Amino acid sequence: MAGAATAADQIEALIVRLDGAAICDGCIADRLDLAVPTEVNVVTRTLAGQGRYERRKAPCALCGSPRLVIRRSIR
Repeated sequence: MAGAATAADQIEALIVRLDGAAICDGCIADRLDLAVPTEVNVVTRTLAGQGRYERRKAPCALCGSPRLVIRRSIR
């Protein structure tokens, strides 16, 4: 299907929609109904390495658990 968003595109779009709120990989997988949580981890680590996103241990805005989360950098 041409034009379909990849899982990476969907993950990045969700993080952007949260407008700076931190989200854990588990909540990303749940929200996007992704069957392979390790895929989320690979994508979020890659995004964090690009400098537009930050990844750190903090409470997740959705589940409230202190976990490794990602959020869009506010600069």
